[in-house]
Amino acid sequence: MTNHFCSQHDAVAAALRTGQWPEGCGPALRSHVETCDSCSDLVLVARTLQQAHASATQAARIASPGILWWRAQLRRRNAAIQSMTRPVAVAEKIAVLVLLLAVAALAVWQHSQLITWISDVWAPLSSIIQVPGALVVGLGTLLLFGGFAVYLFTAKE
Repeated sequence: MTNHFCSQHDAVAAALRTGQWPEGCGPALRSHVETCDSCSDLVLVARTLQQAHASATQAARIASPGILWWRAQLRRRNAAIQSMTRPVAVAEKIAVLVLLLAVAALAVWQHSQLITWISDVWAPLSSIIQVPGALVVGLGTLLLFGGFAVYLFTAKE
């Protein structure tokens, strides 16, 4: 590419900038662009950029202001609801965990009364429950279901 000065370069650039190229300019300027490599390159690049800008502007249609406002209000409301419900959800999860731990601690602390009560209520199982292993299995089952309940509370919908 050769860099040389063209006296008509500013006139061609002005015609391109104002949108008068090629209809709004004189025949002498159009014939000059056909013969001058620098000016014809300028016209080619400028027209290509103008077409790309026009197609990009047409493709990026902006939604109506009412829809944009409504979506922004909806997002703001959802964010406020989420920030307000987050502490409540955490408190629920902590309450379930504390309840499960309290039930497990009560079962361990009062296992003899629990065994007596169960043997009185359900006599056929009294021989199975008096075995210490059955107490461990029962507590394990309680913890398993408790863990599953905590998982369900923590799972996101």
